[in-house]
Amino acid sequence: MDELQTLATLLAAPESPQAAERSLRRIQQRMRRPSRPSRRAWFAAGVSLAAAAAAAVVVVSGTAAPTAAPNGPPPTAAQLTAGGILLAAATTAEREPEGSGAYWHVKTSYSGNALESWTARDGRTWWRGDKTAGKVVKLARSTPFRLGGLEVSFEQLQKLPAEPDALKTWISDGLEHSDVKTSAGRLDAAGQARSVFSGLVSLVSQLPASPEVRAAAFRALASYPEVKNLGAVDGGEGLLIPFAESPVQLVVDPATSQVRNTNFYVTADGAEVTVQDKPVTIDAGWTDTLPAGD
Repeated sequence: MDELQTLATLLAAPESPQAAERSLRRIQQRMRRPSRPSRRAWFAAGVSLAAAAAAAVVVVSGTAAPTAAPNGPPPTAAQLTAGGILLAAATTAEREPEGSGAYWHVKTSYSGNALESWTARDGRTWWRGDKTAGKVVKLARSTPFRLGGLEVSFEQLQKLPAEPDALKTWISDGLEHSDVKTSAGRLDAAGQARSVFSGLVSLVSQLPASPEVRAAAFRALASYPEVKNLGAVDGGEGLLIPFAESPVQLVVDPATSQVRNTNFYVTADGAEVTVQDKPVTIDAGWTDTLPAGD
């Protein structure tokens, strides 16, 4: 779908001066750049997943993305293709102001359990979960963020490319020159491609990326073939991205760019987890406070 058509879904949303400047810069960059065919690739599984079991979802066929009529109302989410929903979420993400706060807080909830982390910009990290008996524990050393298996700092996340192809290339090149391994050894081409994909999912759901980088990650996900629209579900629009034997399901709210639920996430130590019984809810954002007493 033409990206300009997708932008029409969000024209009525307020836009901060900061976001407007970013949008104008992107359009100017695209106008200066010669057009080129998009590169689309798919891959087979190469990394073993820790599994537990995935919400049954009724599949609803996606419809073709409509063209916005002149002076008419923008198309609704139900009228968009799966790719259109991701592009709409990208447009929303790009409009958001830069995040602020002392700690990046991530809460991962599933099957009545919850794991929380608070990470300062310098890498200091606090955890709370079953293994800490519900208490907040400060880790003895600073911890990096995980991007497709790569260890990255907050500063590196802020400097990631804000164009889809360049973002995927950055992650891929990083993996190629890293010592990231699986139980089968170093990543092969399929394993690298899979890790790039998991990095994109992490950028839109778990990591403190800039608005421009989150938007680029959404656009990169929209470029994967066979992405399906599962229809409206609690919290947003259900999407299915074929992922070898373990398809990835995301619930995306295009009006807020938030990933409400998923069956796939990446742990702090880089392990990829696919859940096959109940969906995982990930709440992530900036905060200025740690839990009381910590």
